[in-house]
Amino acid sequence: MTVLIPDLVYVAGRFEAGLAVEIREADGRIARVGPVEELVGGGRGLPGADGSAGGAGGAGLSDAVGAPAGPPAPRIERLPGRALLPGFVNAHSHAFQRLIRGRTQWRSASAPQADFWSWREAMYAAALALSPEDVFAVSRACFLEMLRSGITAVGEFHYLHRDPEGRRYADPNELAHRVIAAADAVGIRIALLNVCYATGGIGEPLRPEQRRFATPAVDAYIADTDALSDAYVGHPRVTVGVAPHSVRAVPREWLPELHAYAAARDFPFHMHVSEQPAEVEAAVAAYGFRPIALLAEDGVLDSRFTAVHATHLSLEEIALLGDGGATACACPTTERDLGDGFLPGAELLDADAPIALGTDSQTVIDFFEEMRLVEYHERLRRLRRVVLAVPGGEDRLEVAPLLLELATEAGARSLRLEAGRIAPGALADLVAVDLDHPALVGASPETLAAVLALSAPADVVSDVWVDGVRRLESRRHPEDGPAAEALRDVARRVG
Repeated sequence: MTVLIPDLVYVAGRFEAGLAVEIREADGRIARVGPVEELVGGGRGLPGADGSAGGAGGAGLSDAVGAPAGPPAPRIERLPGRALLPGFVNAHSHAFQRLIRGRTQWRSASAPQADFWSWREAMYAAALALSPEDVFAVSRACFLEMLRSGITAVGEFHYLHRDPEGRRYADPNELAHRVIAAADAVGIRIALLNVCYATGGIGEPLRPEQRRFATPAVDAYIADTDALSDAYVGHPRVTVGVAPHSVRAVPREWLPELHAYAAARDFPFHMHVSEQPAEVEAAVAAYGFRPIALLAEDGVLDSRFTAVHATHLSLEEIALLGDGGATACACPTTERDLGDGFLPGAELLDADAPIALGTDSQTVIDFFEEMRLVEYHERLRRLRRVVLAVPGGEDRLEVAPLLLELATEAGARSLRLEAGRIAPGALADLVAVDLDHPALVGASPETLAAVLALSAPADVVSDVWVDGVRRLESRRHPEDGPAAEALRDVARRVG
């Protein structure tokens, strides 16, 4: 056992002093959360200023003369100047797109405008250029940047399947294995959401530049996903999910079968939904339904379903998401970068549709920014302040508890992980923030959550634990140097 003793611990929507968190290394879960004295036996075993065991002469309880031998004393880690909160859960990521950061922020002088569809061409070019080794290198750097932002689990929406010529690898999951290996090298938890991508538009063949995404038969897709899942049975930080790319990239008749498969394997089921008005218009033209209404008709809206982006929804579709128990996943920094529009956040929450968060295209990897934009976009939409508020202390409505829930528990629910909270039995995926960071100086236990959710930069994160193991310590990681150098090399070559 390891007992962490920070200055503050975030539990039940607020920061509290005097608490400790006991981690069970055997299964990487939280064993107990409670008063320091209770978890360390009345203060015995507390470390001294030098980190050595406390008590008279450093003796712990089991060392007392005549005392019966008991279980091994826990390893105590005092974390002065730190506050502990649940690790963030990134429900939607395309790790390889980290490579195109900064490369799409221009348009031709002869082009009347740039939008999602012009950005997509640059993304395709990067996708066609990457070797399996490059996919590992870019993903590793991306996941390391996530860890530094306090992200301890990522839902990787993976659709690079084939070689640059569009041919199947000898192992059709070759590139998925490379992405998982990158997550393993960093120590981040990953839910590999295996993407089914069959059409270039509703009823249209894949375009040549989409050839690496091809999953032309639903039976082959299911067989490949089974093999991928089976390869990681027993791995403590790897799970798998089902991800039809979108209504424009998967034939409608495949959706019920894919959903039934996900239910049989207890996998999460994620789709891009209504990111662009053109997607909505195409669905109406082809099927007579908007995308969410179409999915409701086909019986796939339930608690395992996550609608990624969900930017352009009607009020009827929002109600369908809430009625089905589905989640919406907002990616505000990407939606901002692409000019997609604003998530209807308040309407979704009013309909009891949870909102998870994702970094999507990796334009920015800062989960503090992702969560605060959900609230700030509502302020801009409505021309008022403190919109997404829940009951707080002293007859007040507060924003921070809800935003932190979106970044933690809602994402864990989306990926079907027992994470996102500091409680007995939860996965020991934890983040420590530096209370001496200039952005946090002056914050009290009562205001710290608001400062983190609405003001703080990502580098307030100092330490990160995943599966009960410290992966980032004092802002340092063993992969820092190798990951940076490998990404530089890929960026130079891919250009």
